[in-house]
Amino acid sequence: MSDDLELAALLGEAPAAPDPVFRYDVFTNMAERARRRHARMRAWRIVMGFTLIGACFPAGQWAGLTLSNFQPMLAVTAVLTAAGVVALLTIRGPGVVLAYSRAILSAR
Repeated sequence: MSDDLELAALLGEAPAAPDPVFRYDVFTNMAERARRRHARMRAWRIVMGFTLIGACFPAGQWAGLTLSNFQPMLAVTAVLTAAGVVALLTIRGPGVVLAYSRAILSAR
């Protein structure tokens, strides 16, 4: 995007002469739009993920699954999760695992 006329289509009217401030304004606007688009997509993914997780429980009840039927699978999942955490702590060390889990849980 080296042409001021192309940039003007993004922001408004092109200046009469090449203007670095105008270009900076255009790039600032484009960066802000990209940031907002990224934030909307991230929010959409989070909402849809939690909606799907929340829909699993009523769907399971509708299909006839009860907690007593599902309890062995929950126990196996808990044991495998604990084994995975222990393996990560053993392989990478506690500092790396804590930083990784903090990065996963952060809202950024």
